[in-house]
Amino acid sequence: MKVRNTKPVIVAGGGIGGLAAALALARKGWRSVVLEQAPQFGEIGAGIQLAPNAWHALDALGVGALVKKEAVFVEHLFMFDGVSGEKVIDIPLDKRFARRFGNPYAVTHRADIHGSLLDGCKALPGLIELRTSTRVTGFEQDDSSVRVKTGNGAIDGTALVAADGGRSVIREKIVGDPLPPVTGHMCYRAVLNIADVPKDLRLPAATLWAAHNAHIVHYPLRGWKLFNLVATIIGKHTSGGHNELAMPEEVLPFFSHYCEKPTKLMRTPKEFRRWMLLYRQPVDNWIQGRVALLGDAAHFMLQYMAQGAAMAMEDAVCLGACADAAGGHFEKAFREYQKARIAWMTSFSSPAAMPCAVGPTTLAAFQVPLTVPGLAGQDGVPAGPLPRFEQMNTMMPPLTARRPRCRCACCTGVIKPEYVTV
Repeated sequence: MKVRNTKPVIVAGGGIGGLAAALALARKGWRSVVLEQAPQFGEIGAGIQLAPNAWHALDALGVGALVKKEAVFVEHLFMFDGVSGEKVIDIPLDKRFARRFGNPYAVTHRADIHGSLLDGCKALPGLIELRTSTRVTGFEQDDSSVRVKTGNGAIDGTALVAADGGRSVIREKIVGDPLPPVTGHMCYRAVLNIADVPKDLRLPAATLWAAHNAHIVHYPLRGWKLFNLVATIIGKHTSGGHNELAMPEEVLPFFSHYCEKPTKLMRTPKEFRRWMLLYRQPVDNWIQGRVALLGDAAHFMLQYMAQGAAMAMEDAVCLGACADAAGGHFEKAFREYQKARIAWMTSFSSPAAMPCAVGPTTLAAFQVPLTVPGLAGQDGVPAGPLPRFEQMNTMMPPLTARRPRCRCACCTGVIKPEYVTV
């Protein structure tokens, strides 16, 4: 492919959003340099759920087939009452689901998505340069270029895409809002060998157990070799909780009100990793001239929609399409990118729009419009509108749902009345 720019687009951050941005630009002929502050490219984290809209973005980036090699295509989404053990919701994920939404639902390891994006970038050395140990500290710009300041000196480019995460240095200069607040929502994560998991919980499903101020999510990973366990609580915490060690004696008391089956699973890990969940309030501007925010730098989200990575990849596909349409006029391209994405992301990432923290995170992703501004019609993405979750009962068998015994908002408010049978 012919390179369309002399000075590269500089991408700050080599995570899922940054690599996706580089790939999206490269697929339209734009050369970029990805700057990663770590000594090597890699992804921290464990399991991730991929709703159909995430697959649309991965297909548009040309790496969908790579990610599918290690993904597990679960057969159901389950929600159980964590106290009584009752099944509350069962959403089948059979061929009708994939046909209806244009792609399947799956779970995988974050590292497998990141690795596939990285392989895609490495396959285009003439269009994408990857640099490690390069921490972006700021930028300057004029009418024709951007100078990006790093710990290793300055780099000149035609534009800057800031995919440098929820504590973005670039966002600080564009938006200037406070750092993400401590939310009181704490996650405890563990990845288990499948052989260590109780047999009655080795379900071909993304499963959620919900109860007061706590919930548990689990599903298989990597061809059923591994098992992802995420337990979330709400309370007052003194730790910032960024990938810190937590022992079972800290975690288990938070789930003492749970019934035996999920409790047995929670006793399995010998240790957990502790994460404090953070978010940013939505803002009305992500751009400044030739500089644009993307992914968590633009819209740092809580985990409850299971959509953070998907939104970053959608941003990337949209940005690539806007750069292509603007023909190298990146100020115009970024204005169009923001116009296409910001209203949707503001309504979607606002904490007020989130389901309750102990509601069915695995179910909430289906409330996302699966064709969103800037994505429809791109490579590998259906051009026509795809349905929202609330319309699913017109094409799918009725959901198996029972009203949980607990009447708190976290257990009842997230279930739409038309799906509930008493």
